[in-house]
Amino acid sequence: MFFYMSVALYSPSLAIEQVTGIPLFYSIVGTGGICALYTVAGGLRGTVWIDTFQVGIMFIGLTVLIIKGIIEIPGGMVEVWRRAEESNRIEFFNFNPSPFVRHSTWALFFGSFFTDLTVYGANQGSIQRYMAVKKWQYAAKALFVNLVGVFFLQTLICLSGLIAYAKYYDCDILTIGTIKKGEQILPFLVLDILGQFHGFPGLFVATIYSAALSTISTGMNSLAAVCITDFVKPFYKNKYGVSLTEKTATYTTKAIALFFGLAAIGMAFACQFFGNTVMQLTSSIFGLLGGPLLGVISLGMFIKKANWVGAIVGLILSTIGSIYLGIIGILYNKTSGLKPVSTNGCTNTTKTPTTSLISPIENDDSSLLPQLSYLYYSLCACIISYFFGIVISLLVEKMKWIEIKPIKPEYLFDLNIWNKKKFGQNKVDIEFKQKSIELTEDNST
Repeated sequence: MFFYMSVALYSPSLAIEQVTGIPLFYSIVGTGGICALYTVAGGLRGTVWIDTFQVGIMFIGLTVLIIKGIIEIPGGMVEVWRRAEESNRIEFFNFNPSPFVRHSTWALFFGSFFTDLTVYGANQGSIQRYMAVKKWQYAAKALFVNLVGVFFLQTLICLSGLIAYAKYYDCDILTIGTIKKGEQILPFLVLDILGQFHGFPGLFVATIYSAALSTISTGMNSLAAVCITDFVKPFYKNKYGVSLTEKTATYTTKAIALFFGLAAIGMAFACQFFGNTVMQLTSSIFGLLGGPLLGVISLGMFIKKANWVGAIVGLILSTIGSIYLGIIGILYNKTSGLKPVSTNGCTNTTKTPTTSLISPIENDDSSLLPQLSYLYYSLCACIISYFFGIVISLLVEKMKWIEIKPIKPEYLFDLNIWNKKKFGQNKVDIEFKQKSIELTEDNST
């Protein structure tokens, strides 16, 4: 969560630098500072309400950009689609089974499934929001609503990318040096087609801020809640023999949230040296660091023979493997599989018009592992967690080294939990309600 917060802070700061001319340093510090201020002051309840408002801003900003972009291009959406198809940028089906293909049908389906599962099933920010409602059924309904919202949001984002390419298809602004990084293409497009309209560049900046602040504030609240509940309160009670007072807990939580906000600001400056696109960097973080946790959580849900020893060993080994995979991916990072770009249509530039192509790297034995598609990181982490979790659990049970209590049946996966006649009557419903009340009380201020 912490590393994801840093990426979420770095990305909009790049865009703000392009739109407003504010240096990256001040963009990162300003964005992070504003977010830390209202998160510390408003707590979880303030964050949820602001997130709701920010989602609306994101949809409005992208919709305006798409409509104006289609109008700007002669031929409208038909021409946008034609230019993308001619350059092979419309690629719905690529059934290459190799896991080293960056974006294949299999990678996008199976890889993205597990990556998204880490976001919604093993991410502290998501779990905290589930626990903030009285019944888990309400959280399930919220996820269905989120599914629809994310579908439309991703559609708008893809359309924005197609319009950006169609606008500069014969004059790549990154190649000629108009922009410094690929993440600045969309902000440049905003200035190009909306710059003459007062207020519209500001609307785009608000859209960027909404996406960033929503993510960072959620992360700050989540990390603060984990620290105060799992570390500070138990430590205080063990040392002093009394529970932490509500007032002290509130101020401590705010201080912890502020600390993580400031730390994210510092880490955001390092993101510019990782050499990946923001989207790939984000998915890699969730896969590498969220994948092991997803494996442990699902291990406890689906494997009756699993125990805490196997879970811990599986988590540790999976995390080590994921970190190793991430490190070699950064150290031996090579750009591959990019589509051709052209500068033949550029004017007022001293560069010679060219059509450049960065071809996919030839696979060899020494470079296969770093070339593994980032979408498979989470799946690999889950497999490692499951394998060692099951093996160690069975070994511990067989050897009887320590006493292991079996998993309670009510915590195992059961489709009957969706039976409406049983809602609120089992132990899971009762404990969920109790935990949600406790979490709400901890974050209400």
